[in-house]
Amino acid sequence: MLERYIEKNIFRQVYLCQQLYQKKKIALHTMAERLNVCTITITNDLELLKESFGQEILTFERTKNTCKASFSSAYSLLELTQRIFRRSDFLRVLNDFLSGNTHWSEIAEKEFLSTSKIYQIREDIFEFAEELGYLQSDHTIKLPEKDLRYLLLAISRYTGDRSAIPYNKMIASSAADLIDYVEEHFFDRDYPSSEREIIILGSQLSSQRARQFPIQFSDDEKQTAQQTPLFGLLREGVKTLKSTICTNEEELFFIYSLFNARNYLCNNLELLQKDFEVVYQNHIKCYPELEKLLQQLRSALNISIENELLLKKAFLPFIRSTWANMQLFQPDVIYLLDNDQQELYQTVQHILNQWAADYQTEIHWNENLIRKMTLTLDLLRRNTFDEKVELYIVAPSDFNFLYYRKQLKALLDDHFIISNMIYNTLNEVVDDVFFCSKRIIVCDTALYQPDLGSENTLIFPVSLQTINSTCFEINQVIRPLEKEAVTEVGGFKK
Repeated sequence: MLERYIEKNIFRQVYLCQQLYQKKKIALHTMAERLNVCTITITNDLELLKESFGQEILTFERTKNTCKASFSSAYSLLELTQRIFRRSDFLRVLNDFLSGNTHWSEIAEKEFLSTSKIYQIREDIFEFAEELGYLQSDHTIKLPEKDLRYLLLAISRYTGDRSAIPYNKMIASSAADLIDYVEEHFFDRDYPSSEREIIILGSQLSSQRARQFPIQFSDDEKQTAQQTPLFGLLREGVKTLKSTICTNEEELFFIYSLFNARNYLCNNLELLQKDFEVVYQNHIKCYPELEKLLQQLRSALNISIENELLLKKAFLPFIRSTWANMQLFQPDVIYLLDNDQQELYQTVQHILNQWAADYQTEIHWNENLIRKMTLTLDLLRRNTFDEKVELYIVAPSDFNFLYYRKQLKALLDDHFIISNMIYNTLNEVVDDVFFCSKRIIVCDTALYQPDLGSENTLIFPVSLQTINSTCFEINQVIRPLEKEAVTEVGGFKK
């Protein structure tokens, strides 16, 4: 929802940066279709990106129909998109306003904005508040404390601006210790640095505001949280560590919300599956209405029973983040759809809204996360899988890992054994198997780095859209089709 108020040029450039960083090559007409602009606008945006990231972009090649770029591995995608988002006048002014500055002339002077510009943004903020039900009859804005905190965290994640959340070294250290405690005691979870940062920032926000601005959760929200092992583990961790980050029980629920909505990894497939089963049981299986929603989606979209596990893996984080309505401001990369996927999105959105109406629940759905789930559902309904077979997979999430693994098992021949280990960086798997015999690594394009292959290691960049063709290509490495010429690639014949 917040994204609809961000300046369109900023939104486009962030999306194009994300697509280029992750895929290395984009089609201009596809980008134009998704962003609902002409290709000339896309071309202009790409030129602006090239100028803005002259040091960060290593290679840049644009033709009439495509654009290819490679970025220096010294810069993360989050770091680059935060630099673009920081140019958003709307986000900067909203951050000032939420931090307590309601004097528009002061904000205009601070942000170097004209009078007409600041009052246009003021109108946007009031429209945003009215849409959420925050606008009072006297034309003042009153935000629930938890929504204000989630908004401040979202803006901080988007822009990298920490000015609204003063740093406290002791609180940051206590929050980091609590994350370590959860990782150690909950199926060997591994919270990536960007996810740890949100938990730490949220903990500092809690410490800063707890006494003067108490947070409140409903009895139903508390009861739901208390039934989860994660809440019990957090309570135990705070007590064991004698942590200073929770001043009262209500703040513990806020800390729980930070952990509950975060993405995490695990390098052990068996532990990852156990983690999934426990979380699924506590967030979905014990609630028949959510099970019904899942089956409505599967039935309406004609997703095969063979894809049931992957469907649940996609559905769980989407539903998990709805606790305390945190999903509404949940930051994530931008997900956009092609024209043929828009129809599916409408179906999914209708099912969600109808379900919410039937059960009289006041969930505020996050449109970007619905699009994210729509892309996954579209993928699952278009693909069926046969029996399994086995390789090294580098993937940014457990869903990507499981999807790649299932496709690889279905489409590769008996020459391959697919490792159960989940690797989250390419360096990790290259180092881990450095002294082994010849191997193949399937690496998600978001994590791919050129020139890491060796005489014994052939690395294939792959995405959810290209995995089938990549499987065919891998098969030819071991059992090539009849060709007139054979080329050496990284010690393999291809």
